[in-house]
Amino acid sequence: MRLAVISYHASPVAVPGSGVNGGMNVYVRALATHLARAGIDCDIFSANVGTTGEQSFRLESGLWLHSLPVRPHSPGSSDPDYLGIPEFADRVVEQMLRSSVRYDAVHANYWLSGVAAHRVKHDLNIPMITTFHTLEKAKRAVGALVDDRSSLRMHQEARILGCSDAVLASGHDEAKWLLEMYQAPEEKIVHLPLGIDRAFFSPGSSGPAREAIGFDDDVPIMLYVGRIQSLKGTALAVETLAALRKHRGARLVIVGGPSGFDGEQEFRRVRELISRHSLERWVTVLDPMPHELLSTYYRAADVVVVPSVSESFGLVALEAMGCGTPVVATDVGGLRTVVDDGQTGILVRDRNATAFAAAVEALLANPVRHRVMAQRAASRAESFTWAASAGRLAGAVERIVQQEELVNCMSCA
Repeated sequence: MRLAVISYHASPVAVPGSGVNGGMNVYVRALATHLARAGIDCDIFSANVGTTGEQSFRLESGLWLHSLPVRPHSPGSSDPDYLGIPEFADRVVEQMLRSSVRYDAVHANYWLSGVAAHRVKHDLNIPMITTFHTLEKAKRAVGALVDDRSSLRMHQEARILGCSDAVLASGHDEAKWLLEMYQAPEEKIVHLPLGIDRAFFSPGSSGPAREAIGFDDDVPIMLYVGRIQSLKGTALAVETLAALRKHRGARLVIVGGPSGFDGEQEFRRVRELISRHSLERWVTVLDPMPHELLSTYYRAADVVVVPSVSESFGLVALEAMGCGTPVVATDVGGLRTVVDDGQTGILVRDRNATAFAAAVEALLANPVRHRVMAQRAASRAESFTWAASAGRLAGAVERIVQQEELVNCMSCA
């Protein structure tokens, strides 16, 4: 069996946290890797803006990456955008038709990839599986900032959903959003929690980790990992440190770069807050780094904060827990699936600096509770593996491939 994986704007070999790259890159690479190891060969198709030739790489046995050229449509931008999808879809279909292998299904990641996969489904007459990763109506419901493509995106999400033979939901909240906001047929939804690579994200001593990242003092470390944008709440992490330092010494380490339509604006706000609260000595901003290196930072941290406005799953929280570090996160979306409130971390209902700082202080002020919570976090994370996720997806692929007819695409009527 062979699966075509469409990851239009997020290359699985790009560094997460840089530009448009984030947890979805990790998801695509890890899930495809474990599918290949389970016997389902995968070809990942991704766009490469500004290049002229196609490039194909064998990532490992049964797993290939095809980087396809797309012309830039936004001045000065190297990121694939909506206008480049028709050209990209043409190249995907052309390459698949030229190939000597037969594809049994196509798996789209994110709505942009879904637009291209929609075309692939009809041109090759194969079933389509979709992972949305985030949903525009869900973002709007929690008051997240939206750009000028919001209406277009909701329209396309509805079309993609209408044509998908299966839709993967990372957590219960995402499944609920699909059912209630998009009226998705329940039989289409496949629950597929994410996983972590235990070879990297497992418990370890904090002392050597702190020395490795250059903080060998006793000042507690609060860690933020992810893209710098308002949706992820980077500025709130800085405000949380400012509120926390009214009661105790602490520092914040941020690993990530500006991303999205308001990334640069959020980064400026972060810098302004650091200056306003005189936190220059206590906030360290680091560029995105190879994914496997993050484990050292997770182990070095006393608490990992995930102050997102919305999350479909919360991979950062799960990776931190895997390293035995408690998480303080917004009580929203998939973070509820990952974090067991009061057991493996703390979920914050009131999304403000005072509430986040109080939650962090509750952990730092009680070493025994912190240690017990760290142990429970590591134990809970053990149940989330990419191998299990891939096995569940493999079963879904086999089921839809065996269907006598594809889902009738009402949105194309």
